[in-house]
Amino acid sequence: MSGASTYKSFTKSPYFSLKHTNYFPVYDELLLKFVGLPITFLEIGILDGGSLFMWRDFLGQDARIIGVDLNPEATKWSEDGFEIFIGDQSNPDFWKNLYDELGKIDILLDDGGHRNDQQMVTVECALENVRDGGLIIIEDSQTSFMKFESFKRFSFVNLLISKIPLLYARSSDLKISETKYSKFVHSIQFFESICVLHIDRSKCNTNKRIENVGIKNFSNDFRYENDGFIQSSFRKLYEFISIDYLSQKREIRHPLLSRLMKKKSLRLPIRCFIIPIRAIIYWCLKVLNFLNLRRLTSKVNSKSSLK
Repeated sequence: MSGASTYKSFTKSPYFSLKHTNYFPVYDELLLKFVGLPITFLEIGILDGGSLFMWRDFLGQDARIIGVDLNPEATKWSEDGFEIFIGDQSNPDFWKNLYDELGKIDILLDDGGHRNDQQMVTVECALENVRDGGLIIIEDSQTSFMKFESFKRFSFVNLLISKIPLLYARSSDLKISETKYSKFVHSIQFFESICVLHIDRSKCNTNKRIENVGIKNFSNDFRYENDGFIQSSFRKLYEFISIDYLSQKREIRHPLLSRLMKKKSLRLPIRCFIIPIRAIIYWCLKVLNFLNLRRLTSKVNSKSSLK
Protein backbone atom coordinates (compact mmCIF):
# COMPACT_ATOMS: atom_id res chain seq x y z
CA MET A 1 0.00 0.00 0.00
CA SER A 2 2.69 2.51 1.02
CA GLY A 3 4.34 2.21 -2.38
CA ALA A 4 1.18 3.10 -4.29
CA SER A 5 1.22 6.47 -6.07
CA THR A 6 -2.36 7.15 -5.00
CA TYR A 7 -1.41 6.52 -1.36
CA LYS A 8 1.34 9.13 -1.59
CA SER A 9 -1.15 11.64 -2.99
CA PHE A 10 -3.56 10.67 -0.20
CA THR A 11 -1.01 11.45 2.50
CA LYS A 12 -0.10 14.78 0.85
CA SER A 13 -3.69 16.10 0.82
CA PRO A 14 -4.04 19.11 3.13
CA TYR A 15 -7.61 18.18 4.12
CA PHE A 16 -9.18 15.16 5.75
CA SER A 17 -10.03 12.09 3.65
CA LEU A 18 -11.12 8.57 4.64
CA LYS A 19 -10.05 5.59 2.52
CA HIS A 20 -9.38 1.86 2.96
CA THR A 21 -5.88 0.39 2.71
CA ASN A 22 -6.79 -2.18 0.01
CA TYR A 23 -8.06 0.54 -2.29
CA PHE A 24 -4.74 2.15 -3.17
CA PRO A 25 -3.20 -0.74 -5.18
CA VAL A 26 -6.53 -1.00 -7.04
CA TYR A 27 -6.52 2.75 -7.75
CA ASP A 28 -3.01 2.46 -9.17
CA GLU A 29 -3.92 -0.54 -11.32
CA LEU A 30 -6.93 1.25 -12.77
CA LEU A 31 -5.87 4.88 -12.96
CA LEU A 32 -2.12 5.20 -13.60
CA LYS A 33 -2.76 5.22 -17.35
CA PHE A 34 -4.79 8.43 -16.97
CA VAL A 35 -2.08 10.43 -15.17
CA GLY A 36 -1.17 13.65 -16.98
CA LEU A 37 -4.08 13.43 -19.43
CA PRO A 38 -6.81 16.09 -19.83
CA ILE A 39 -9.57 13.82 -18.53
CA THR A 40 -12.83 14.60 -16.73
CA PHE A 41 -12.89 12.90 -13.33
CA LEU A 42 -16.07 12.96 -11.25
CA GLU A 43 -16.16 11.88 -7.60
CA ILE A 44 -19.35 11.43 -5.59
CA GLY A 45 -19.00 12.12 -1.88
CA ILE A 46 -16.32 14.73 -1.15
CA LEU A 47 -16.88 15.18 2.62
CA ASP A 48 -14.06 17.42 3.91
CA GLY A 49 -12.48 17.91 0.49
CA GLY A 50 -9.36 15.82 1.06
CA SER A 51 -9.98 13.42 -1.81
CA LEU A 52 -10.39 16.27 -4.31
CA PHE A 53 -6.84 17.42 -3.59
CA MET A 54 -5.63 13.81 -3.60
CA TRP A 55 -6.98 13.23 -7.11
CA ARG A 56 -5.64 16.51 -8.43
CA ASP A 57 -2.16 15.68 -7.11
CA PHE A 58 -2.32 12.17 -8.56
CA LEU A 59 -3.91 12.87 -11.95
CA GLY A 60 -2.16 16.17 -12.62
CA GLN A 61 -3.18 19.76 -13.32
CA ASP A 62 -4.65 18.92 -16.74
CA ALA A 63 -7.42 16.79 -15.18
CA ARG A 64 -10.82 18.34 -14.70
CA ILE A 65 -11.88 17.35 -11.16
CA ILE A 66 -15.60 17.47 -10.37
CA GLY A 67 -17.19 16.79 -6.98
CA VAL A 68 -20.78 15.82 -6.18
CA ASP A 69 -22.20 15.99 -2.67
CA LEU A 70 -25.47 16.44 -0.77
CA ASN A 71 -24.04 19.00 1.61
CA PRO A 72 -24.45 22.57 0.24
CA GLU A 73 -21.34 23.63 2.18
CA ALA A 74 -19.23 21.58 -0.23
CA THR A 75 -19.51 24.41 -2.77
CA LYS A 76 -16.65 26.12 -0.91
CA TRP A 77 -14.20 23.83 -2.69
CA SER A 78 -14.95 25.61 -5.96
CA GLU A 79 -12.66 28.36 -4.66
CA ASP A 80 -9.79 25.88 -5.02
CA GLY A 81 -10.48 25.25 -8.69
CA PHE A 82 -12.84 22.28 -8.41
CA GLU A 83 -16.30 22.10 -9.99
CA ILE A 84 -18.86 21.27 -7.32
CA PHE A 85 -22.46 20.11 -7.83
CA ILE A 86 -24.98 19.62 -5.04
CA GLY A 87 -27.55 16.88 -5.52
CA ASP A 88 -28.92 13.46 -4.62
CA GLN A 89 -27.17 10.61 -6.43
CA SER A 90 -30.28 8.43 -6.12
CA ASN A 91 -32.26 10.92 -8.20
CA PRO A 92 -32.13 10.20 -11.97
CA ASP A 93 -33.27 13.76 -12.74
CA PHE A 94 -30.20 15.12 -10.97
CA TRP A 95 -27.94 13.03 -13.18
CA LYS A 96 -29.79 13.98 -16.36
CA ASN A 97 -29.35 17.68 -15.62
CA LEU A 98 -25.73 17.18 -14.60
CA TYR A 99 -24.73 15.27 -17.73
CA ASP A 100 -26.65 17.71 -19.91
CA GLU A 101 -24.40 20.42 -18.48
CA LEU A 102 -21.11 18.50 -18.31
CA GLY A 103 -21.33 16.26 -21.35
CA LYS A 104 -19.45 12.96 -21.23
CA ILE A 105 -16.90 12.18 -18.54
CA ASP A 106 -13.96 9.77 -18.42
CA ILE A 107 -14.05 8.42 -14.87
CA LEU A 108 -16.81 8.24 -12.28
CA LEU A 109 -15.78 7.31 -8.74
CA ASP A 110 -18.70 6.65 -6.39
CA ASP A 111 -17.66 7.24 -2.78
CA GLY A 112 -21.06 8.61 -1.85
CA GLY A 113 -23.80 7.25 0.37
CA HIS A 114 -23.03 3.55 -0.32
CA ARG A 115 -26.72 2.60 -0.28
CA ASN A 116 -27.93 0.07 -2.83
CA ASP A 117 -30.38 2.46 -4.48
CA GLN A 118 -27.73 5.19 -4.74
CA GLN A 119 -25.18 2.87 -6.34
CA MET A 120 -27.73 1.35 -8.73
CA VAL A 121 -29.06 4.69 -9.99
CA THR A 122 -25.54 6.12 -10.28
CA VAL A 123 -24.37 3.28 -12.53
CA GLU A 124 -27.51 3.17 -14.69
CA CYS A 125 -27.34 6.92 -15.35
CA ALA A 126 -23.60 6.88 -16.03
CA LEU A 127 -23.48 4.08 -18.62
CA GLU A 128 -24.27 6.28 -21.61
CA ASN A 129 -22.30 9.25 -20.29
CA VAL A 130 -18.81 7.78 -19.91
CA ARG A 131 -16.41 8.00 -22.85
CA ASP A 132 -14.86 4.96 -24.46
CA GLY A 133 -11.90 3.78 -22.43
CA GLY A 134 -13.44 5.25 -19.29
CA LEU A 135 -14.39 3.70 -15.96
CA ILE A 136 -17.24 3.57 -13.49
CA ILE A 137 -15.76 2.74 -10.07
CA ILE A 138 -18.07 1.96 -7.15
CA GLU A 139 -16.34 2.00 -3.78
CA ASP A 140 -17.52 0.44 -0.52
CA SER A 141 -19.71 -2.14 -2.22
CA GLN A 142 -19.26 -4.31 0.89
CA THR A 143 -22.40 -2.56 2.11
CA SER A 144 -24.33 -5.00 -0.11
CA PHE A 145 -23.53 -7.66 2.50
CA MET A 146 -24.09 -5.65 5.69
CA LYS A 147 -27.01 -6.33 8.03
CA PHE A 148 -28.69 -2.98 7.56
CA GLU A 149 -29.10 -3.78 3.87
CA SER A 150 -31.67 -6.48 4.57
CA PHE A 151 -32.68 -7.37 0.99
CA LYS A 152 -29.37 -8.89 -0.08
CA ARG A 153 -30.91 -10.56 -3.11
CA PHE A 154 -31.56 -7.10 -4.53
CA SER A 155 -28.25 -5.58 -3.43
CA PHE A 156 -26.06 -3.56 -5.77
CA VAL A 157 -23.45 -6.32 -6.06
CA ASN A 158 -26.07 -8.95 -6.88
CA LEU A 159 -27.64 -6.59 -9.39
CA LEU A 160 -24.25 -6.14 -11.07
CA ILE A 161 -23.66 -9.90 -11.09
CA SER A 162 -27.05 -10.33 -12.75
CA LYS A 163 -25.85 -8.00 -15.55
CA ILE A 164 -22.89 -10.23 -16.47
CA PRO A 165 -25.00 -12.52 -18.74
CA LEU A 166 -26.08 -9.40 -20.65
CA LEU A 167 -22.47 -9.00 -21.85
CA TYR A 168 -22.90 -12.37 -23.56
CA ALA A 169 -25.48 -10.82 -25.87
CA ARG A 170 -22.42 -10.11 -28.03
CA SER A 171 -21.96 -13.84 -28.63
CA SER A 172 -23.37 -15.01 -31.95
CA ASP A 173 -23.91 -18.45 -30.35
CA LEU A 174 -26.58 -17.09 -28.00
CA LYS A 175 -29.95 -15.42 -28.37
CA ILE A 176 -29.77 -12.67 -25.75
CA SER A 177 -31.34 -9.29 -26.41
CA GLU A 178 -29.01 -6.32 -26.72
CA THR A 179 -29.02 -3.90 -23.76
CA LYS A 180 -27.08 -0.86 -22.56
CA TYR A 181 -24.69 -3.24 -20.83
CA SER A 182 -23.92 -5.22 -23.97
CA LYS A 183 -23.53 -2.01 -26.01
CA PHE A 184 -21.42 0.05 -23.58
CA VAL A 185 -19.76 -2.23 -20.99
CA HIS A 186 -16.75 -4.11 -22.30
CA SER A 187 -16.02 -5.85 -18.99
CA ILE A 188 -16.84 -5.86 -15.28
CA GLN A 189 -14.21 -6.26 -12.57
CA PHE A 190 -14.74 -7.19 -8.92
CA PHE A 191 -12.19 -6.34 -6.25
CA GLU A 192 -12.69 -6.55 -2.50
CA SER A 193 -15.29 -3.81 -1.84
CA ILE A 194 -14.77 -2.21 -5.27
CA CYS A 195 -16.73 -2.88 -8.47
CA VAL A 196 -15.52 -1.52 -11.81
CA LEU A 197 -17.28 -1.23 -15.16
CA HIS A 198 -15.00 -0.71 -18.18
CA ILE A 199 -16.82 1.34 -20.80
CA ASP A 200 -15.76 0.95 -24.43
CA ARG A 201 -18.30 0.84 -27.26
CA SER A 202 -15.56 0.16 -29.83
CA LYS A 203 -14.80 -3.19 -28.16
CA CYS A 204 -18.42 -4.28 -27.71
CA ASN A 205 -18.57 -6.10 -31.04
CA THR A 206 -20.53 -9.22 -31.95
CA ASN A 207 -18.35 -12.26 -31.33
CA LYS A 208 -18.40 -14.45 -34.45
CA ARG A 209 -16.65 -17.72 -35.15
CA ILE A 210 -13.98 -17.65 -37.83
CA GLU A 211 -11.81 -20.35 -39.38
CA ASN A 212 -8.42 -20.29 -40.99
CA VAL A 213 -7.65 -22.12 -44.25
CA GLY A 214 -5.72 -24.96 -42.62
CA ILE A 215 -6.34 -28.61 -43.49
CA LYS A 216 -9.15 -30.21 -41.46
CA ASN A 217 -8.51 -33.67 -40.03
CA PHE A 218 -11.92 -33.90 -38.30
CA SER A 219 -10.33 -35.40 -35.21
CA ASN A 220 -12.55 -37.08 -32.65
CA ASP A 221 -13.67 -34.88 -29.75
CA PHE A 222 -12.38 -36.35 -26.48
CA ARG A 223 -13.74 -33.63 -24.17
CA TYR A 224 -16.47 -35.84 -22.77
CA GLU A 225 -14.74 -39.21 -22.72
CA ASN A 226 -14.44 -39.14 -18.92
CA ASP A 227 -18.16 -38.54 -18.40
CA GLY A 228 -18.96 -42.22 -18.29
CA PHE A 229 -20.54 -44.55 -20.80
CA ILE A 230 -24.15 -43.32 -20.48
CA GLN A 231 -23.38 -39.60 -20.65
CA SER A 232 -20.84 -39.89 -23.49
CA SER A 233 -23.27 -42.11 -25.43
CA PHE A 234 -26.02 -39.52 -25.13
CA ARG A 235 -23.63 -36.81 -26.35
CA LYS A 236 -22.55 -38.83 -29.38
CA LEU A 237 -26.18 -39.65 -30.16
CA TYR A 238 -27.11 -35.97 -29.89
CA GLU A 239 -24.29 -35.00 -32.25
CA PHE A 240 -25.25 -37.74 -34.72
CA ILE A 241 -28.93 -36.82 -34.79
CA SER A 242 -28.11 -33.15 -35.38
CA ILE A 243 -27.38 -33.86 -39.05
CA ASP A 244 -30.15 -31.41 -40.05
CA TYR A 245 -27.65 -28.64 -39.20
CA LEU A 246 -25.46 -28.86 -42.25
CA SER A 247 -21.71 -28.34 -42.01
CA GLN A 248 -18.65 -29.42 -43.94
CA LYS A 249 -17.85 -32.01 -41.28
CA ARG A 250 -21.30 -33.59 -41.40
CA GLU A 251 -21.35 -33.47 -45.19
CA ILE A 252 -18.21 -35.61 -45.26
CA ARG A 253 -19.35 -38.02 -42.53
CA HIS A 254 -22.99 -38.31 -43.65
CA PRO A 255 -22.98 -37.66 -47.41
CA LEU A 256 -26.32 -39.37 -48.12
CA LEU A 257 -28.21 -37.55 -45.35
CA SER A 258 -26.58 -34.27 -46.34
CA ARG A 259 -27.80 -34.69 -49.93
CA LEU A 260 -31.31 -35.47 -48.67
CA MET A 261 -31.30 -32.41 -46.44
CA LYS A 262 -30.51 -30.18 -49.41
CA LYS A 263 -33.84 -31.14 -50.98
CA LYS A 264 -36.54 -28.82 -49.68
CA SER A 265 -39.28 -31.45 -50.10
CA LEU A 266 -37.49 -33.82 -47.69
CA ARG A 267 -36.02 -31.31 -45.26
CA LEU A 268 -39.27 -30.62 -43.35
CA PRO A 269 -40.32 -34.27 -42.75
CA ILE A 270 -36.78 -35.20 -41.70
CA ARG A 271 -36.69 -32.32 -39.22
CA CYS A 272 -40.16 -33.18 -37.91
CA PHE A 273 -38.81 -36.64 -37.11
CA ILE A 274 -35.44 -35.54 -35.73
CA ILE A 275 -36.35 -32.49 -33.59
CA PRO A 276 -38.56 -34.28 -30.99
CA ILE A 277 -35.95 -37.03 -30.53
CA ARG A 278 -33.18 -34.45 -30.19
CA ALA A 279 -35.23 -32.54 -27.60
CA ILE A 280 -35.61 -35.68 -25.46
CA ILE A 281 -31.88 -36.42 -25.69
CA TYR A 282 -31.09 -32.77 -24.88
CA TRP A 283 -33.10 -32.84 -21.63
CA CYS A 284 -31.65 -36.21 -20.67
CA LEU A 285 -28.20 -34.69 -21.10
CA LYS A 286 -29.15 -31.69 -18.97
CA VAL A 287 -30.28 -33.95 -16.15
CA LEU A 288 -27.15 -36.09 -16.42
CA ASN A 289 -24.93 -33.00 -16.43
CA PHE A 290 -26.70 -31.68 -13.34
CA LEU A 291 -26.33 -34.97 -11.46
CA ASN A 292 -22.69 -35.25 -12.49
CA LEU A 293 -21.99 -31.68 -11.35
CA ARG A 294 -23.67 -32.34 -7.98
CA ARG A 295 -21.58 -35.47 -7.55
CA LEU A 296 -18.31 -33.72 -8.40
CA THR A 297 -18.94 -30.64 -6.24
CA SER A 298 -19.94 -32.87 -3.33
CA LYS A 299 -16.73 -34.83 -3.77
CA VAL A 300 -14.60 -31.66 -3.90
CA ASN A 301 -16.33 -30.17 -0.85
CA SER A 302 -15.87 -33.36 1.17
CA LYS A 303 -12.15 -33.39 0.36
CA SER A 304 -11.86 -29.70 1.29
CA SER A 305 -13.58 -30.29 4.64
CA LEU A 306 -11.13 -33.09 5.44
CA LYS A 307 -8.24 -30.65 5.08
